Amino acid sequence: MEKEVLIQMANQVTAFWSVYPKGEALESIARHIHSSWEPRMRDEMKTIIDDGGQGLAPLFVEAMKDYFKGPKTPTKSNPSGASEPKPKTGSPAA
Repeated sequence: MEKEVLIQMANQVTAFWSVYPKGEALESIARHIHSSWEPRMRDEMKTIIDDGGQGLAPLFVEAMKDYFKGPKTPTKSNPSGASEPKPKTGSPAA
């Protein structure tokens, strides 16, 4: 895909999410790129950003720099607040 087309697409995604609070916008931009763009498109965008990101919206560049760092370390907390089920011990009843 041509560089100019990727930049235009990236800026359109950014324009959509730019009205949201910054943290939500950054996360949503990265999530959209991850789920909607092919790996080769993401690879090309990384090259564009590594070369200076000329023509890209600053919010997009910020979102992608964080995205390209890789996944955050997952936590083992249970979002519902409930405790994890404990494994059963002993032999089953006959």
